This record gives sequence, C-alpha cells and structure tokens, in this order.
Amino acid sequence: MVGGGQAEALEPVRLASVRLERPVIGLYERCELTVQLEGDVLNPYDPDELTLEATFQPARGRPVTVYGFYYQPFEQVTTSRGGQAIQPAGDPVWKVRFTPTRTGRWVYHVRVLHRGREIEGPSGAVEVSPSARSGFLRLDRATGSLRFDRGETFVPIGENLAWAPSAQLLDSYDRWFEELSRQRANYIRVWLAPWSLRLETKETGVGRYDQARAWQLDQLLERSEKAGLYWQLCLLNHGSFSRTHDPDWQNNPYSHELGGMCRLPNEFVTDPRAKAMFRRLLQYLASRWGYSPQLASWEMFNEGDAADFRSEDFLPWLGEMSRFLRLIDVNRRPITVSFQRERGDEAWKLPTIDTIQVHLYDQRDFAETFTGPAIPEMKALFRKPVMVGEFGWIGEFIRDVDQDGIHLHDGLWSSLVGGSLGSAMSWWWDNYIHPKQLDRHYRPLTRFWRGEQLNEPLNRIPMVVSDADVLGCASGTSSHTYLWVKNRTHNVDQYLAYRCELAKRRLEAERGQPAPAIAPSYPPRVVSGATLTLAGLKSNGRYRLEWWDTYRGRVLRTDVVMADRGRVVLRVPDLAFDVAGKLVRLHWWEHG
Repeated sequence: MVGGGQAEALEPVRLASVRLERPVIGLYERCELTVQLEGDVLNPYDPDELTLEATFQPARGRPVTVYGFYYQPFEQVTTSRGGQAIQPAGDPVWKVRFTPTRTGRWVYHVRVLHRGREIEGPSGAVEVSPSARSGFLRLDRATGSLRFDRGETFVPIGENLAWAPSAQLLDSYDRWFEELSRQRANYIRVWLAPWSLRLETKETGVGRYDQARAWQLDQLLERSEKAGLYWQLCLLNHGSFSRTHDPDWQNNPYSHELGGMCRLPNEFVTDPRAKAMFRRLLQYLASRWGYSPQLASWEMFNEGDAADFRSEDFLPWLGEMSRFLRLIDVNRRPITVSFQRERGDEAWKLPTIDTIQVHLYDQRDFAETFTGPAIPEMKALFRKPVMVGEFGWIGEFIRDVDQDGIHLHDGLWSSLVGGSLGSAMSWWWDNYIHPKQLDRHYRPLTRFWRGEQLNEPLNRIPMVVSDADVLGCASGTSSHTYLWVKNRTHNVDQYLAYRCELAKRRLEAERGQPAPAIAPSYPPRVVSGATLTLAGLKSNGRYRLEWWDTYRGRVLRTDVVMADRGRVVLRVPDLAFDVAGKLVRLHWWEHG
C-alpha cells in the first residue's frame, strides 16, 4: 500500500472493498468500516495526498461526515520469558469509525480523494437499535456540570493515570482499571506521553505515527469502557517543549536536531509547518478515537507555562488549534488546558476552552485551599466550570508519612463540595495511590454522589460554625445542599506530630524514664456539640438532613430540620475526622 519513488511512477489508488463490521448495532455503539485500498501511497497520514471519508445519513436529520484513518492490526503475545509483547497481526488497512446518536437506519457512503482525484465508493446501511448505553458526555453550560446524552448527571471521580511502563503498558493499565472499577471510580486523566503513548516519536519523525502505540490506545479505550472509566486525554506535555523544566526537547521529533523544523521550542507554536503537522495529528486523533464515548474531554496542553513558549505566541496557537479540534470533532467534547505556576486567565477566556483546569501541590492543608474562595471566584470570573487536574504532595517524605492518605481523602471531598466540576485528580498513582491501596477512598465518595442530579448551578451556601476546630463548607441550591465538615486538628501535620510524640514517649518508657500519658488513639481531640448555621435557603420549610460517614460511604444519621426565614441550624455528629451531609427540602406531602 505504501510505496516510494516519484509520484508519477506510483500505481494509482483504487478502492477495492468496504466491509461493515456489524449490520445491526445498539445505540451509542461503534459502527466500523474496514476499507481496502490498492495502489501506492507515499504517506498514509497526509490528508493532502489521500483522504478517506464516510457520510452517515439518518432517516431524519442532518448527515454526519467522519474521516477514515490508516490502521495496522496488532496482537499481544507471551514472550519466551513469560512477559507480554505486541506484534503485527496482518496487513495494514483503512478504517472508519462512527457512533450513532439516534436509533433507526443510517445509510453510509464512502469516498476517497487521492491527489485531487475523487473515487466514489459503495453505499450501505447500518441498523441502530435501542440500548442501555448513556451516550456521550456533554458540558451543560446552564448548570456547569457534565451530563450524558440520556440526561443523567455525571460527577467525575478519579485520578491521573498519565502513563505506564512501556514494557508492561497494557498489563499495568488493566490492573489499575480493575482496582478503580472495584472502587467505582469513573474518571481518569491520560497523557500521550513521549515515553508511553505519544504517536509522533523520534523514531517515526514528524507527520508519521507509531501504529503499535495507536493499537494500544485502542485497547485501553475499549477496556476502560468495561471498567466504567471516562478519559481526559492530554495531547502534549510541557517537558517535550522545555530545555529547563523536566527537559525533554532533545527527544522531540519537532526538534531540528532530530530532523524537525524547529530550532527552538517556541517555534512549534509559530512555524506554519509545525502547526500544519499538529493539525494533521489532531485530525488523526479525532478520526480514530473520536467515536468513543469514553473519551470525555481533550486537554490541549499540560502546564503550558512550564514550556519554553512566549505567552504572546502560545495563546494564538491555543486558540487556533482548539478551534480546529472543535471543528473536526463531530461529538464536540469539552476542551481544556492547564497551567503550573501561573493562572491561565487569557487562555481560559478563549471561547473554545470550555473548562478551567488548575494544578495544586504541597498545600499545608488541601481542605482549607479547596473550601476557600478561589474555586467560586474563578467560576464566577470566567463563567466556566473548574477542575483540579492534579494535586498532591511532591515531597516523598510527606507521602511516606501520610500512608493512610489523609491529604488525598480531604482533597477529594473538599474539592467537590468546594465547587469543583469533579473530585480533585490525585497524582502519584503508580508509586503511592495504588501500591498503598489508597484508591479505597474513591468508593465512599462515589456512593455519596451516586444518583445525584444537578439540575441547577451549585453555589456556595454561607455557613457559620460554632467551634474554631471545625472547618465547614456547603454548596448547592436553595433546596438541595451538600455539606462537608472536618475536624481541623486532623491533618497531615498533626498526624506526623502525634506519631513523633508517640515514638518519643515509647522510647522514654523503654529507658525507664517517666513519661506523661498520651492519647492512645489519633486524633487526640474529638469535637462534640458543634453546630453549623446555614443561610440562603427557602424562606421556611422542612428539610431532610443525611449525615454520611466519609470513610465507609454510608448514612450515619437522618434528621428532619426546620428552616426559619432561610436560616437553619444543624447539629454536627461527634467529629473525629470528617463527615458529609445532604440537606434536601421536603415537599409538603413528604414525611422525611
């Protein structure tokens, strides 16, 4: 299929066959065409040389046109040493993937454009029957939440799974997927990292794509569907375009030293040839994986301010590429971008950037940060949802001390009640979260949010606490409010201090020295009798109050409370660590 030599000596391309994978599929299932082309193609990734497209026409409504892509099949095999490897499994072909969004008969028509010559292909039809699938995730701008095509709210809860060791990539992801599925997590953030899944490598060069990695990405998206996991796919990372911060420019195929067109990283966002090649990559990504409902969001760039870019050059590039991606993605996923040291105000104002993404590390108390004013202020300023894309302790020592995941637990609960689109996304998945089985913190959170329908924007509810050792936060509407309340003496610093003091007392006792007694269990103080006063509710009325155990994911206690002129006083259960709550206004006929 792919040949060399001069263009005039090449054998003309002809369309040999089109095969429909399945003539009957369920709604939101993948429709796949396998197209056999014969003849010579110099570069199957160059749409100026060859473009394959298919138009799908429903019985009613507008047609949808999607692009095809070059595809090399692979298979996973067991090596002689018992490891896993992948190898080619047949000749390369072309594919078209499309996911119908309505039932009924869809008629498709295939055509090929080859160096200005149009080749008409056959027509066919696929029948789409009803299914239980929820469809694609859409950003509901009215409520600032994510919603499936069928209408139910989606609350992202999960973590970064940015990359895996290349030699055990599929096996590693299989293990993480299984563990997250067991804990009912539903959202992950994956990088097209140069050392993991990036398609353009120094071996392929610019404009050609690693088909083995592309096949692995196919496998991961299909397997994540079974695990119930949705993706935020990060397309570029800062280190690939930096010579100082996590520097990896020397391995970037766009670098002049490796045959690319850019002498400096900043030329990637200014050179017309580099921009054309990146647009070509975006088209391949959208063509091959845009069909998948599991792909929930595109992230154009990870921590753009950490790359060697001038902001006056990066911002126009970001606007141009996000507009192009919006144009070619027929399912119009939300698009985001992240920053490290600075706020990306000018980037977040772009109309094609749909969500704000912040990264936060080494906060003394993540709960204080996430329940503070920053998230509501950003939501109000940009009128867009906010997502905490990365958080955690960079210092290995602190992670070793916090083996129970205090900062992880607090960050998950406080970010959601504090106003984030989903739970804060933890980093250190491979050497902290999963080795220490801290993914167990996701299950109680998913139980708490399961079935919640966010039909109105969630805003901060004013709260006054009666005890200085209590941190409280509430978000919701005047009739449905979510609460999270924490014992301030329970944090990583206090836990470390307690363990040090305990070790000191034990050492003194072993030496026979008199040692004052210390509380036998942590934390040293349980807060009892604290109250919360909320304002801004309905003028009067009864509310059902559920207090939740945030470590077991179950209801501790249910009460009925009265609001008086929009104000209600709540008595907090004895507080060793933290509790969550749901406050729901009752109709006149409901008893509780």
